[in-house]
Amino acid sequence: MGFNRPEAKYRARLAMRGAYPHPMLVTLVYVLLTGVLTYAIMYFVSNPFTLAYWYLLDGADVQDVYRYIFTPQRVCVYLLMELLITLYTWVMQFGYTAYTLGLARRTGPSYRTLLEGFAHLGKALLVSFLISLFTTLWGLLAMLPGLVILIVGSVVESSGLIFLAILLLLAGAVVEVIVSYRYRLAVYFLLDHPDMGTLAAISASKQAMRGHKGELFVMDLSFLGWALLSVFTLGILSLWLGPYIGATESNFYHWVVYGSFPNDEPGYQGSSYQSPYNNKPQF
Repeated sequence: MGFNRPEAKYRARLAMRGAYPHPMLVTLVYVLLTGVLTYAIMYFVSNPFTLAYWYLLDGADVQDVYRYIFTPQRVCVYLLMELLITLYTWVMQFGYTAYTLGLARRTGPSYRTLLEGFAHLGKALLVSFLISLFTTLWGLLAMLPGLVILIVGSVVESSGLIFLAILLLLAGAVVEVIVSYRYRLAVYFLLDHPDMGTLAAISASKQAMRGHKGELFVMDLSFLGWALLSVFTLGILSLWLGPYIGATESNFYHWVVYGSFPNDEPGYQGSSYQSPYNNKPQF
């Protein structure tokens, strides 16, 4: 029996309706603690690369740009803040995943759940770092033939080789996306198994996603319309879309790992829930 995407999305919406505090409010707090806070901090930290671009665009001397813009202090402060913000974002993303997993399971997650990553700080940071590292390395490896052919094509001025290189680079980017799907469930495994190591969680995710990457990709695409629509609401719709996507992905994880949706395990005494998709074809 294949993954029932409409069922997973319906259950996510149903879980959101009965949740307290409201998922939109929790997501608003998450956005304030991540995006808004990050923007406020970086507002006072000048980006030397952006400054150099605008100065050069205005005709400034290259030597002056290097002398006054790319100072060691300015570059170090900027890179340090970028690093700290990246680490902080990873920890908060871990907490938001914990929230949406609890939302899908209807365990009553709250604002405090957003700070779950700080309770597992080492694993929250390490799992995000390893996922980023592995995804980047696989992507670079897949793009390497295209990069080599691009360099050769530029040297010999062959438009045919350059076109082939572009195709290979695009293929490498696709491979990188596919690889990223292998690790999508790693955080969920860490949340369900606090004693599990990060590499073990990544391995478990790779094994669980075998044969299911396409289903998750189609599920991601099914939210594309909502994502485009949120642009026209100045991002307000994204406060509803965020927990909706997260809860649906949590349902996907639960179905892939446990063979059922949350609260469907044998012996579970649910409410009067009746799915409208139980007797419909799955797709």
